[in-house]
Amino acid sequence: MVRLTLVLGLAAAAPAAARGPESRSDAPAILGHKQAVIVGPPGTPFNMPSDAAVGRDGSLYVLDGVNHRVVVYDGEGRFQFQFGRRGTGLGQFAYPLGIATDPNGNVYVADSGNHRFQIFAADGKPLEAVPLPASASGVPPDPTDVAGDPARQRLYIADNDNHVIHVYHLAEHRFEAVWGGPGRDQRQFRFPFLIDTSPDGYLFVAEPINTRVQVLNPDGKFVGFIGGWGIRPGQLFRPKGVAAWGDQVFVTDSYLGNVQVFTLGGRFLGALADATGIPIGFTTPTGITIDAQRKRLYVVELKVHRVCRVDLE
Repeated sequence: MVRLTLVLGLAAAAPAAARGPESRSDAPAILGHKQAVIVGPPGTPFNMPSDAAVGRDGSLYVLDGVNHRVVVYDGEGRFQFQFGRRGTGLGQFAYPLGIATDPNGNVYVADSGNHRFQIFAADGKPLEAVPLPASASGVPPDPTDVAGDPARQRLYIADNDNHVIHVYHLAEHRFEAVWGGPGRDQRQFRFPFLIDTSPDGYLFVAEPINTRVQVLNPDGKFVGFIGGWGIRPGQLFRPKGVAAWGDQVFVTDSYLGNVQVFTLGGRFLGALADATGIPIGFTTPTGITIDAQRKRLYVVELKVHRVCRVDLE
């Protein structure tokens, strides 16, 4: 199991209602070490950032959707450059929400307001804009996140308003499947939001309204649920972000203000906690991403307009 360490000095406290149940002595804790906070470039701070992704060289790409841009930092948190502005053209955004990278350095953005995803080079050069297919119901597609499966040359796109996952083949430039549909049962979704994939191609879908993370295999078949409604340890109230790393899954809960850790099979391991065992309070944690090489966890805190970096051991 990964051991986490964190200094509380810059962490925001969770609401009292969230802290109470999670402060119980019977809640397992994942402990440890250090934290930094990124708030945006000088003079142009973040405005409700929603997601982040780590590039192949350790760069951090922060999706600052209300400002219609992606802001890029190096592995030490130094501002490098930004790209994007409001609009409908190639390389422009309309309130984008989710972001992902691939081993080749490409950057993928769920351009939500433009009903498409876009592909960029590592330096922010726009490469392609791909509109999502229309739904049978007539509801416009609402892409909220993207996640890649490099081994299968796939990109998964969460369509929030249509309650499905689109499967896009990157090499063949075509949509090859639609997974799911509205509901609460297996392989059904209610407003899927942020997503991630494991190295072996399993898909993890955070469902805030169904209060769970749903797991599908590379064939789109149901594998299991992580979490479930509640405010006790191991339960979820408003899960927003998910990140798979090794044999663990990290899940943010924007209402409870915490990060909980589960096995790939859904067994609760603990909550991110300080050295005393008290869970760390975040403010509306949303997107989450991991720099595996540097053993770092980045948590996007939407309503306080920042990204928190946690070093892992």
